[in-house]
Amino acid sequence: ASPPSNTRSERPFSSAGFHVRTRPMTQRDFLGGLGRVVVFGALLALGLRVGLGARWFGFYGAATVALATLPFLTRLLWRRLPASGLSRWWTLAYALPAGLVAAVQIGYWIVFFATGPDNPMLGVVREMLRPVIDLIAPWAGAALLAVWGYILMHAASRRTVAD
Repeated sequence: ASPPSNTRSERPFSSAGFHVRTRPMTQRDFLGGLGRVVVFGALLALGLRVGLGARWFGFYGAATVALATLPFLTRLLWRRLPASGLSRWWTLAYALPAGLVAAVQIGYWIVFFATGPDNPMLGVVREMLRPVIDLIAPWAGAALLAVWGYILMHAASRRTVAD
């Protein structure tokens, strides 16, 4: 049976070869979900910092929190962006760089500590790339923050596109 005409419409979309029906996400639902993700991330960061210590948290903490919260924020954006007038695929402009940077951070330190003094190549390569990284990192970070800010501000806006 089809829903009465006075309810929110559902629209199908295809993702990874299967069809899912979702209702457009309201601004209130998005902001509530965003608040829960922020609280979860803060509590996770606090728990990791207290439970595993400052040294561990300095190497892995922020990246671990980013990877843990990324699926939740990605889902929120995936559902909210069409209702606010942006393509769902803008979600990837947030998720892919954030996930990649966090995974590289964790992977680097795992390999660094696992190989120890027996394999100095990782440290040598890091020091060789440091001048390039130091030059690019501020500009890349500013560009990512601008794109992420645009996406989040658009998603949080009151504007809702009618179906």
